[in-house]
Amino acid sequence: MKKTNFRKLLAMTAAVSTLSMMLATGAGAESFAADNTSASSSALEPGALTAAPPQLFSPLSISGNYLYLSNGNSNISAIGNGQLQVNADTTAKSVVDNIKAYAVVQRYTGTSWVNVNDTTFSRNNADYVVGDAVFTGVKGFYYRVACTHSITKGGLFEQSVEYSGYVLAY
Repeated sequence: MKKTNFRKLLAMTAAVSTLSMMLATGAGAESFAADNTSASSSALEPGALTAAPPQLFSPLSISGNYLYLSNGNSNISAIGNGQLQVNADTTAKSVVDNIKAYAVVQRYTGTSWVNVNDTTFSRNNADYVVGDAVFTGVKGFYYRVACTHSITKGGLFEQSVEYSGYVLAY
């Protein structure tokens, strides 16, 4: 009798584990087209056309053993009427030949991030660059910035990609 209970317990544990893995990976879930915005309104933030994107544990930032690349930041803010304010800066440890912050505005489709616009802030013979830009988005979608921070010094090229948090365009 003990063997039967043990087998039942083992079978139940295996079934629960399998179901948990399927739910965690989305196996068995319906797939939606990238532009499908008919998600259940009860789970949506007011004004949102898609569910919120998955939250990054922390936005990626410059890390590594660089000779010149020191720091970089990017930020996006919703300022109303579908407008998005983008700020980006890149800092070098000393003056370099060229320093850039290449900011790509991305929209969340409900399943993935797609590039929708971009701008480059660049300076020659400097140790930092800062820039601001305004873009027009579509109200109800989430946006973020994927910013590539880079420097060129002599024949050396260094770069790092950093992601901002996301905002809902309104």
